[in-house]
Amino acid sequence: METLVGQAHIHTRKFTAEDLGLTTALVGAGTEVELVDFVPKGWTVWDVAIRRDGDITNGSGTTVINVGMEGDTDVDNVVDALNIEGSGIAYLVPTVVRNDPTVSTALHAQVVTATAAPSAVAGLTFIVELRKTAREN
Repeated sequence: METLVGQAHIHTRKFTAEDLGLTTALVGAGTEVELVDFVPKGWTVWDVAIRRDGDITNGSGTTVINVGMEGDTDVDNVVDALNIEGSGIAYLVPTVVRNDPTVSTALHAQVVTATAAPSAVAGLTFIVELRKTAREN
């Protein structure tokens, strides 16, 4: 059984499209960015909220964001391929896989486009909730 210990720690990071490597020429993976520099062993990535800070469109392809622990090959073991396309500022609702690192590590994000480059790009804001957990045997 999992028991929460103490209060949540909230980390907020805002990135421009340029920071993310998200350009109208990007086909493939953008720049991997750091959301939390240190997630201690015994803490859980409990939740991730993502806000699109403007228009992101891709008429003939897809533009997604992945969030994962440092060292995860596809940076997608927390949030996998959340579609970030749309008009204007909006909060996106990812499916979050709670992650309990067995060693202290960092949390990263990476934009990925498939098939075609986006026609409009914007930045993203991430709100990450970490919680200290204890396990009962």
